[in-house]
Amino acid sequence: MICEPFYGHISINIDWIPHEMPWKPVQKRSMGVRIVNGGQVQCLYFPPFVDRLTLEELYGVIQHEIEHIVRCHCIRIGDRDGQLWNVATDMSVNGKRHNPRIGYKDNRGNVTLPLNGEIIWIPDDWDSDLTTESYYDLLDQEQLSCSDFSNQIDDHETWSQSEVSADEARQVVKNLINEAVDKSLGRLPDHVQSIIKRLSQPIVKWQQLLRLNVGRHIGNKRHTYSRRDRRSRAFGTKGTSKHAIGEGNVIVDISRSVNEQELEQFFTEIEAISFKCQIWILLWDDQFRGYAKYRRGDWRKIPLNGRGGTDMAAPIEWLYQNRLVKDVQIMLTDGYCEYSSPKNMEYICVVTTNDTNTKLPSWGKVIQMHVTG
Repeated sequence: MICEPFYGHISINIDWIPHEMPWKPVQKRSMGVRIVNGGQVQCLYFPPFVDRLTLEELYGVIQHEIEHIVRCHCIRIGDRDGQLWNVATDMSVNGKRHNPRIGYKDNRGNVTLPLNGEIIWIPDDWDSDLTTESYYDLLDQEQLSCSDFSNQIDDHETWSQSEVSADEARQVVKNLINEAVDKSLGRLPDHVQSIIKRLSQPIVKWQQLLRLNVGRHIGNKRHTYSRRDRRSRAFGTKGTSKHAIGEGNVIVDISRSVNEQELEQFFTEIEAISFKCQIWILLWDDQFRGYAKYRRGDWRKIPLNGRGGTDMAAPIEWLYQNRLVKDVQIMLTDGYCEYSSPKNMEYICVVTTNDTNTKLPSWGKVIQMHVTG
């Protein structure tokens, strides 16, 4: 909390649980993180492992665990080889031997590292600022053996014990980061800055877009008797409300073709839209998956059931049939789908793919949004 308040504030929101970790040989038992139902982050640790560490070494191990959480490593593996992915994630977390990202720094700048510094490092001739996926690809391309990188600090098998969806896990991480940032008064590790930016920054400029394509009533001020006029105390004088008075439907493509980074960005965009108008979320893949009013921060509660095929023509018909057409309809999709004419409704389609072979709708406002992860 004194030296690195960002890590300190995250660590006090983690449940630290002593555990025998019987799935590992005794000499390999250490600690590992997972996210359980309810959004609680837990760290299981083998007490004899902790007892063998000095306080400074334990400092570095805890930083290592928190970095895995902040970087969402446990939900980014996809169909990759588990052992290579473990090595790549440790490279991202630990950095290079001559410029480590973890470890206790004393007043003279000396760094104390766990395992006497004999841990997994980014090779000296590799770029130190690549994504974990890029390190994985390099390991795969150069056909490096995992036995060449055997000094793992922690246990990654706990990642598979997480009980929440990938999107719920991302929201848990985002909440942890936001709280730690607020309480750390700007004292953040340099390499964490880009992660925070990626988790919280919308790509589309919704304020201008909604005003141009929907009308001035979206996201503007309005006069209402429900608000007191701060300039006049006279009874019966209308005050000003900044609450949005426009309404919109956001149709979210949750099919299997939509990857984790795209879903994360979809919900970041939804948060931004919700500041400008009242919105309802319609989830769809090859069929209806849910419809509800959205309030800021709700996306961690949205059940992403199904993840089947893609039919983005059907939700437009569903809105018509149920008489739920709003001031604007916004579709978030990867573009691998069929579309249906919006039939004289205000319509914005945001497509994440840059594939020139992908068909785009020929009506309404169409935006291609490049998502990186």
